Amino acid sequence: MRYARELTYLAIASTVLTWTLSCSGTEQAQKEETRIAVKAEIVQRSDQELVREYTGSLEGQKQAVLRAKISEAVGSVQVREGQTVRADQILLELNREGASSQYHRTLSLFRNAEKNVGKMEYLFKEGAVSESDYDAARTDFEVARANLDAVTRLVEIHSPIAGTVTSLDVEEGDFVQIGQNLVTVATTDRLRVKFGVNADEIAYFSVGGAVRINSDAVTEEGNGKVAAIASSADPLTRTFQVEAILENTDGLFSPGMFVRVRHIKQQLQDVIAVPRRSVLTLDEQPTVFTVVNGEAQKHTVALGVDLGGQVIVESGLEAGDTLVVLGQDYLDTGTRVNITALNGIVK
Repeated sequence: MRYARELTYLAIASTVLTWTLSCSGTEQAQKEETRIAVKAEIVQRSDQELVREYTGSLEGQKQAVLRAKISEAVGSVQVREGQTVRADQILLELNREGASSQYHRTLSLFRNAEKNVGKMEYLFKEGAVSESDYDAARTDFEVARANLDAVTRLVEIHSPIAGTVTSLDVEEGDFVQIGQNLVTVATTDRLRVKFGVNADEIAYFSVGGAVRINSDAVTEEGNGKVAAIASSADPLTRTFQVEAILENTDGLFSPGMFVRVRHIKQQLQDVIAVPRRSVLTLDEQPTVFTVVNGEAQKHTVALGVDLGGQVIVESGLEAGDTLVVLGQDYLDTGTRVNITALNGIVK
């Protein structure tokens, strides 16, 4: 009986040991088959552009901002925003009846001077008055006419240029103060944008150089050229003002638009550019991972200029390497990996 029990115990122990070894082997096999899922891309050489971006607002190359020269109510508005106007067209009128304009008083003085000069001319021809008296009346008339013209220009707001009404800042009945903006007229076939450039980048600009102009309000990109570069920096901003001209014959852009000006600082030929997110900092060194025969390999790299979403790798990678671009945070040299997407194509 005792022997039978020992055989039974031995059989049970053998079974447990066999099961334990079997499970251990399965876990080991599973561990060996465990792979980290990553996304990767094949490293290639390419030509790149080092672009810097600036911001500004568009203006007409010719632009007139008309401001009130007297404090008075707006009598009438004769244009609307977006309307094309000719040179010297009346855009709006201020109240002629207001005390500030002095219009009716000046008109009355002009009419009296006009009547008087007419009478003096007749009397002079008849020999009833001297030439000096006639000259004095004619001078009074000329002065009165000039005064009326000046006062009229205060209440009648004329456009000094042919163009488009890009901003209308008042409505009929508004009371405006001296210096207040009333209306802006600008040419729209050619627009300009001014922007500030730091001292360490101004040397890359030249008159006639190309820039690209973008706006959230326009789906297409505009092409412009640098028209002027300040010779000294603004004492407040410490930047150099650059002016660029945008050809806008298709009318896509409008004065007042906020735009981004993209300038190609440098053309880079035959370089390796990788996604900035693929580069880690390990032991204070820029590091990337590649995949070789299904295993991760760690590389310390030397970085060049930052292109925004990409960065130039000057050494440490070669064209044709399989670079891990997502999932590298979980890798070390020798880690088994499974590439789930290569160059954006899901496998």
